[in-house]
Amino acid sequence: MDNLIVDRALVQYQSSLDNLLKRLQIFATDINNQQLQVTIRNLRGNINEPFLFVVVGEVKAGKSSFVNALLQSDICKTAADPCTDVIQQLVYSQDQYEQPVSQYLRKIGLPNEILKTLSVVDTPGTNTIVENHQEITKEFIPNSDLIFFVFFAKNPYTRSAWDLLDYVNS
Repeated sequence: MDNLIVDRALVQYQSSLDNLLKRLQIFATDINNQQLQVTIRNLRGNINEPFLFVVVGEVKAGKSSFVNALLQSDICKTAADPCTDVIQQLVYSQDQYEQPVSQYLRKIGLPNEILKTLSVVDTPGTNTIVENHQEITKEFIPNSDLIFFVFFAKNPYTRSAWDLLDYVNS
C-alpha cells in the first residue's frame, strides 16, 4: 500500500495484531469461551477495515469543503446555505454509487485511491435549526478512529463547537 495518508508501519501493526488475535481466537476456542470468541471474531473482522475518519464541526464551518479538498474532488455538496442533511460515509468502490443505509446515513462509493485505507465521514454539523443534526453527529463519533474538528476561522469561540469538542474528548 503506497498511500500517503496511512503509514506503512500501521499496516504492519495491523498484520501483527491480526496474527495475535488469530492465536487468541484458537485459545478462546480451546477453553470454550463463546463470548471471547465472538469478541475476537469482531475485532479481526474490523482490523483491516479502512480507518474511519470523521469530520465534525458547526454548520457551514467548511466540513464538506475540507472533505472535497482532501479527496481532490467535488463529492460533497457545498452552498451558501446548509446542504449536508445526513451523515455521508465515503468508501472505496470501483464503481461510483450512492446508497441510503438509514434515515440518517448515506454511503457513497467512489473509485478514489485514498478511500482504500481511509473511510471519510462528512457530518451535518452542530448549532443548527434543523432537528437531530447534533444528535446524529454525536451518535456516530464513538465509531470513529480519527476525528477532525473544523472551527470557523472568524469565530472559533462558539459554545456549541466547544461543547461538541468536549464530547469528542470524553
